[in-house]
Amino acid sequence: MNKKEQQIMDAISVAYSDPEVKKDKTIREDLIKAAKKLTNGGDYRVISVHLNVAIERYTRRNNLKTPQSLIVLYELVRKEQMKYSGTIAATLVWWGR
Repeated sequence: MNKKEQQIMDAISVAYSDPEVKKDKTIREDLIKAAKKLTNGGDYRVISVHLNVAIERYTRRNNLKTPQSLIVLYELVRKEQMKYSGTIAATLVWWGR
């Protein structure tokens, strides 16, 4: 596991242990799926995109109230998601799509 993957995994672990996060079955399942994918060699950039969406949904479901542990994870994956999305967009422009 590279440094970025380990940072994401550590942040997932902290968020999963958060008492507020434990109250929401959906986000807990999303965190477990992400951790399993990272452990099995999944692309951390794709996982970051999925976590970004999952945390945004959690935030909307909870009237914009988000535990600090999820905010830390969100900030970490948001950076990766933005880089990855930019790469995809540039590739599509280059290929003329």
